[in-house]
Amino acid sequence: MTAEQRQNLQAFRDYVRKTLDPTYILSYMGPWLQDEEVQFIQAEKNNKGPMEAASLFLQYLLQLQTEGWFRAFLDALYNAGYCGLYEAIESWDFQKLEKLEEHRLLLQRLQPEFKTRINPTDILPELSECLINQECEEIRQICFTKGMMAGAEKMVECLLRSDKENWPKVLKFALEKENNTFSELWIVEGFKSVESKAIEDDEMEMSSIQIFIQEEPECQVLSQNPCTPSEASSNNFNGPLKPRNYQLELALPAEKGKNTIICAPTGCGKTFVSLLICEHHLKTSPHGRKGKVVFFANQIPVYEQQATVFSRYFERLGYSVAGVSGATADNVSVKDIIENKDIIILTPQILVNSLNDGTIPSLSVFTLMIFDECHNTSKNHPYNQIMFRYLDHKLGGSPGPLPQVVGLTASVGVGDAKTVREAVLHICKLCAALDTSVIATVRDNVEELEQVVYKPQKFFRKVESRTTNTFKSILAQLMKETEELAKNVSEELGKLFQIQNREFGTQRYEQWIVAVHKACMVFQLPDKEKESSICRALFLYTSHLRKYNDALIISEDAQMKDALNYLKAFFRDVKEAAFDETEQDLTRRFEEKLEELEKISTDPSNENPKLRDLYLILQEEYHLKPETKTILFVKTRALVDALKKWIEENPALSFLQPGILTGRGKTNQATGMTLPAQKCALEAFRASGDNNILIATSVADEGIDIAQCNLVILYEYVGNVIKMIQTRGRGRARDSKCFLLTSNADVIEKEKVNMFKEKIMNESISMLQTWDEMKFEKTVQRIQLDEKFIRDSQRKPQPAPDKENKKLLCGKCKAFACYTADIRVVEKSHYTVLGNGFKECFVSKPHPKPKIYDSFEKKAKIFCAIQKCCHDWGIHVRYKTFEIPVIKIESFVVEDIATILVHTKHVRMTCGTEYFGHQ
Repeated sequence: MTAEQRQNLQAFRDYVRKTLDPTYILSYMGPWLQDEEVQFIQAEKNNKGPMEAASLFLQYLLQLQTEGWFRAFLDALYNAGYCGLYEAIESWDFQKLEKLEEHRLLLQRLQPEFKTRINPTDILPELSECLINQECEEIRQICFTKGMMAGAEKMVECLLRSDKENWPKVLKFALEKENNTFSELWIVEGFKSVESKAIEDDEMEMSSIQIFIQEEPECQVLSQNPCTPSEASSNNFNGPLKPRNYQLELALPAEKGKNTIICAPTGCGKTFVSLLICEHHLKTSPHGRKGKVVFFANQIPVYEQQATVFSRYFERLGYSVAGVSGATADNVSVKDIIENKDIIILTPQILVNSLNDGTIPSLSVFTLMIFDECHNTSKNHPYNQIMFRYLDHKLGGSPGPLPQVVGLTASVGVGDAKTVREAVLHICKLCAALDTSVIATVRDNVEELEQVVYKPQKFFRKVESRTTNTFKSILAQLMKETEELAKNVSEELGKLFQIQNREFGTQRYEQWIVAVHKACMVFQLPDKEKESSICRALFLYTSHLRKYNDALIISEDAQMKDALNYLKAFFRDVKEAAFDETEQDLTRRFEEKLEELEKISTDPSNENPKLRDLYLILQEEYHLKPETKTILFVKTRALVDALKKWIEENPALSFLQPGILTGRGKTNQATGMTLPAQKCALEAFRASGDNNILIATSVADEGIDIAQCNLVILYEYVGNVIKMIQTRGRGRARDSKCFLLTSNADVIEKEKVNMFKEKIMNESISMLQTWDEMKFEKTVQRIQLDEKFIRDSQRKPQPAPDKENKKLLCGKCKAFACYTADIRVVEKSHYTVLGNGFKECFVSKPHPKPKIYDSFEKKAKIFCAIQKCCHDWGIHVRYKTFEIPVIKIESFVVEDIATILVHTKHVRMTCGTEYFGHQ
């Protein structure tokens, strides 16, 4: 941090104090603050409030001398959802926050009225976009435990700190939507000059404040339902929905009570259709039975989006709506929500878990189930697990009614089908899985649909690969040398390295490395010391091969310097760990080539032709249409980061100000984006005129409502026909284009095959729609009976837990770690080990990213104590009042009584589930 930045932060500290609750970002600032400082900040908030806590937090920050803390502070703000404060500090421009001051003053003055007139739960769905996620949860909890007035007081406190410039207008909209009388007091704009004197008068009559501004309602984002400003009033939930004719057509079979798959293009408003179906269902439920709807969404961002949409619409009609996802399941009772709410939004695994543990007795509690992206109902997907229960109930003659089923998708797919006949069978199997015999598509109102959903023009760009690639040749030579070293370690395991037709820098090579890793973990010799030495060496060789392979993949699609930086970071970490003779030798070999690799990677003549072509596409499209909005789909998170950096460093493209969108899960390379960060990225792309390109992985394929784009670029990105239709559907604007850019002719060929499959899919659906309904139902039932027979015959009894007390060994060097009898399960999914003996088997190092989550405080990393091994075993945490290790169970192997080593993933151990502190 520069002296100027430090002075600026000191000068603008009042804005931070008024806006920031530092306890929401402490988990991101762990590496920069000491444990006692974190505790003091939390105590300051509890005792004196968030402003005093923010003052203390700033005091600690400004005392830091370590490089990098200022950037970490900005990243923490962004990731926690403080987008306005992040933007203000990054540009040192606080005008937007300053403009909110007049609204804060008014809200403070009106707080007594707010507390008596507002039910926070009514307007929280609208206001959630203006608050931090934790604030929303706290408001809900206070409403539940202390009542609505206390919840309203908390809501005022949170709004007074909100850094979102639109919160006054959002509050106005929410109040008017609920017809709340407080809206008469709440002035969005224009009050300062007219009413400032009255506001200063303590004896003022609150009801005398008048509204001086009326804005044209904006088009609400509603389940991808496009509308013009003139049509917006039909979608702002102040009146009944006014669907288009094609939406009525899609909803009709389901409104007649039939199990239906609705197949319609991305962007046509399928969620809008599901609202129509849901409302009709709740209003026409059979006498004596109250309707109860469950809507399933696969991904957390989609879940959040749909929960907001359903809440906005149905709560004004008097129906209760609630949602549960993996991110909130620990804080709520799934059973209570399902019992007490009319509409429940779920991620499907929540229901699977509740059915498995008996929390929910059967699917008969629901009257309607809606499956978003229903084409996923196959194999062992949670959708299929839910429908297995449904079909067992139906075909087994169990008592109790079953819910109606509705599926939503842009493409039912055709699987491996090459003909219409095979495609018909595939679609029938999907219908059987969802127990549907109706596929609803737009047939009577095609012209209207085509006026709403624009199919982008498709272009294929075949790019020639680099004519010479010395960078790849050097890495390939290093990989060959590493393979030779690995072969010589063991005659038996050396055979694993005699693979045919290997190709460095491919997913196939990656899969092979993973297989070798597993083989090393279960390899045994009578001489245990020799066995440990062999397994440890091969573990290191394959780890280095994997990193080289990753670097080649990055180099193929991005800049060579990105790949080289990836390797340099890896070898830096290697040096900081055990760094035994094997690692020293491998590091020496790499460093001998480093100077040459540096020279090659910075040589302009080695520019990636794909990047040059991507540059030309972007230049041309933005020259023709400067307001272009682009989604750039890529395969990996590493490539997202590399392309973002490339755009930002390119003077001719930096104006694009790229945003990124990746998944939430953790990979070997990195942790995904948090949910607030995903929301921030999507909101910035929707709202900002500057953020003109979003670089995304597959998380943007399905369901997430993204601003209308007129340019979609698939950068070495191709999947099946379903993925093709979904990604193409992101280009919704008129005259939109879709480019597939690749250096591999097979990729283009695969996409052409997908286009052919889309054609036979549409022909197959048309054919099925001509079938007699009775014929369709019989076909579906025959498939269901056949599939149930196969399923029942393949069901195996759950293996009994192995009660033998066995040894748990390090998966890298086979050193003894503990006995299986010493393992306990904490909070259902975390493994710890009892006894002081285990402490002698590992060493600890301070965690680079300490963090507090749930009841755990992550403090240190633990590694195998064998000096030449140092295999990552997990973490050391404070759990409630206990200091305990939490092990990564996949880092170990189990030695059974026959002295056969088995990977822990394939062993069902008896691990005590009781709380270890009370034994």
